[in-house]
Amino acid sequence: MDWKPNEELIAWGTEHLAAIPVDGIWSPEGSGVKYRKMTDNTFALMLMYNHPEAEEHHMKFTLLMEACDYNVIEGDGAQKITPKMNPEAQMQDEYEQKQEIARNWTCPKCEFPLSNCELDEREDVFIEITEVELSNGEHTEIELWKCVIQCAGCEESIDIEPDDYHLLAGDEYFMRWRTGGYQHMALTRGQMKDMADAGLLNGQVLGSKLEGERVPPWLWGIYAIKRELREREEE
Repeated sequence: MDWKPNEELIAWGTEHLAAIPVDGIWSPEGSGVKYRKMTDNTFALMLMYNHPEAEEHHMKFTLLMEACDYNVIEGDGAQKITPKMNPEAQMQDEYEQKQEIARNWTCPKCEFPLSNCELDEREDVFIEITEVELSNGEHTEIELWKCVIQCAGCEESIDIEPDDYHLLAGDEYFMRWRTGGYQHMALTRGQMKDMADAGLLNGQVLGSKLEGERVPPWLWGIYAIKRELREREEE
């Protein structure tokens, strides 16, 4: 292969790969490959799609990692799988792989598993409004947010991208919002039907603001019920 990583890419790779802890997973978006960091200077290929693009990505990533002074080996039980022809099924496979990676995330301070933290008690924090360029060349404004959870091991506050929190916690927790002593919970169509049949449907559709407060964008347009939060009793 004639391709070689440039100095800018090597600088990025050196910083990014060093930040991955031993036993951590690196699976670049849409690449069809997954690596595990075996030691401080070794990555192992754990999975690769049986597809020319995935093979090309693996060759380029290998060159990049070697340029960043890492060894690249084939891991024990490394899988070479054929991607599904159905795009939706393939997307689901990739999403489940990302969820598996998220389950191994740990606190950067004490390495406590984030999946064992009280994920339902997250705080959603608005950061800013920024302008982005769309694929058609037009510009639009979007809201940037972060999710904040508390490590159950050291009580450190940890900032997480909303999409990463979604991978970590799943749909049920992601589609909730705590504010003003209440929690707003999104309902599925089945839940709405059951509550309507029982005459208990007393929620509301959330907009971009509620009582003057910003609502996280991933909750815009959903039907939610509100319940009062109570302080957790001390054991």
